[in-house]
Amino acid sequence: MTTIWTITADSSRARIFQAHGTGNDFHEIQDFINPLGRARDGELRQDAQGRYAGKGEPGHSVPPRTDPIEREHDAFARMLGQFLEQAGQEHRYDKLRLAAAPKFLGKLREHLGKAAQKAVFEELDENISKLKPLEIQRRLNRS
Repeated sequence: MTTIWTITADSSRARIFQAHGTGNDFHEIQDFINPLGRARDGELRQDAQGRYAGKGEPGHSVPPRTDPIEREHDAFARMLGQFLEQAGQEHRYDKLRLAAAPKFLGKLREHLGKAAQKAVFEELDENISKLKPLEIQRRLNRS
């Protein structure tokens, strides 16, 4: 029997649902919370911006090379990608469905390993991670 995992995600939460075969036994098996996924820029900034001085001019602040919010979202997507890759190598699922907020779906795709990429059979660029399992299943059946 085919084991299908569905991951619903945004930058602050990811849930994994499992179903076998036809999907009538759709149930949640894992929940990941990223409290910093909804943090504001100032809450993630650890230090003041760097400064540099030009020749004879006052110093100017230097913006960070990467946005702290984007860096946090990227770290969460990387962790999820590593988890899904490991689970794929352990044969915990046969097929993988991704349903995520559009921007986060792109980040998640970037961090999937080869085993997880091969298993992806469907993608939905919609944030349904906060819905109840029955509603998620209905949405997925419509797509």
